[in-house]
Amino acid sequence: MKLIFAVLILSATALYAQAQSKSHRSAGIGQELMQLQRAEDEAEAKKDVAALDRLLSDDFIFTAPTGAVSDKKHLIEDIKNDSPANSQTVSYDDVKAYLYGQSAVVNYLLIVKGTDKEKKEYTNRYRNTVVWLKQHGRWRMAAIHVSRIRP
Repeated sequence: MKLIFAVLILSATALYAQAQSKSHRSAGIGQELMQLQRAEDEAEAKKDVAALDRLLSDDFIFTAPTGAVSDKKHLIEDIKNDSPANSQTVSYDDVKAYLYGQSAVVNYLLIVKGTDKEKKEYTNRYRNTVVWLKQHGRWRMAAIHVSRIRP
């Protein structure tokens, strides 16, 4: 009986330690991938095509809030041809990251605040789900699905 109890305690301890380690790894990966997300957002704002090329996988898929789907080439063309945005700030909240070997899924709330052409302030909220792949030792965005949250 004592042996069974000892085995149960050891098993529970090992499972707890494994869960803690996985949770810690996911948190660290979440922070790393959100830094890359910020870099991708910055590259879009600055129309930095070279940075976007490095950050997006070759078979990247973008699903816009409207449901429109775009690939890497079209997204970069849209960014190059887009009018510069009025001053706006971007922040992230409610970040959750899940690691699956050489891939990860990050879900977060994106909050965009700014002023429109009529000088009216706005706040838009989006729920984003991003798939990241580790390719050749670095993370690259494979897909992003953006859903607008209506006020």
